[in-house]
Amino acid sequence: MAMLLSLFALTGLATLLMRSSPSHSPSTPSGQTPSEPLVIYCAASNKSVLEAIRSDYERDYKTSVQVQYGPSQTLLASLEVSGTGDLYLPADDSYLAVARERKMLAGESSVFPLATMQAVVAVAKGNPKRIARFEDVLVEDIRLAQASIEASAIGKLTREVLTTSGQWEKLHARTTVYKTTVNEVANDVKVGAVDAGIVFDAVLHDYDTLEAVELPELKEVSARIAIGVLKSSRQPKQALHFARYLAARDKGLQRYREFGFQPVDGDAGGRRCLDRAA
Repeated sequence: MAMLLSLFALTGLATLLMRSSPSHSPSTPSGQTPSEPLVIYCAASNKSVLEAIRSDYERDYKTSVQVQYGPSQTLLASLEVSGTGDLYLPADDSYLAVARERKMLAGESSVFPLATMQAVVAVAKGNPKRIARFEDVLVEDIRLAQASIEASAIGKLTREVLTTSGQWEKLHARTTVYKTTVNEVANDVKVGAVDAGIVFDAVLHDYDTLEAVELPELKEVSARIAIGVLKSSRQPKQALHFARYLAARDKGLQRYREFGFQPVDGDAGGRRCLDRAA
């Protein structure tokens, strides 16, 4: 029954995302012919870095970019139902693999690797509960938050890894609350609603009152971030240009490093690719 209710909630959230307006759309500069904005569906864990990159891109190329943020699985469901959108940036490339299987991507060369994130335990600065081992998050007086295992990448990956190691059921039993996104988990730790939460390390870049505790049991819970150009794009050339911008070493990947991610090596010739595509 709990799983059924979760699925209903997930479907409802996907519908809500489809109806809500994407974040921010700058006005067209004076004298410039209005163009249709690029629409990106992006995982909540990447919100801060993508907002910075979007600002850079709009400034450099005078192109409007709209972004819909949410949990990776919910965004995928929204894309499949709506059949619209230009780019998909989930928190882990396993969702892009599903999108490819469902023939939602533009082609074989439509996916661009960007960076990685590592799962950690977020605690208040100073670690007042002295969490240092996996067993410490399982004790009765520790309030623990996780992100949804149905909707979010980190929830899905954590369950997969810990199920293999035989530790998932213990963690699930001691989890106080499941939140829709990893950002909401971090917020709960920040305000003291819980004592600890499993988050991606890069998310903590925005929380100066929190710190990360690395646990060996979570070492394999690592997300590989990539962006894919969608078959539904009505402006595939511009969508490809933005994807290349994100994957360029001196553009998007530089921002990813600044925001606490571990970027891939990147395209050393990214500037030339961008110039050709523009």
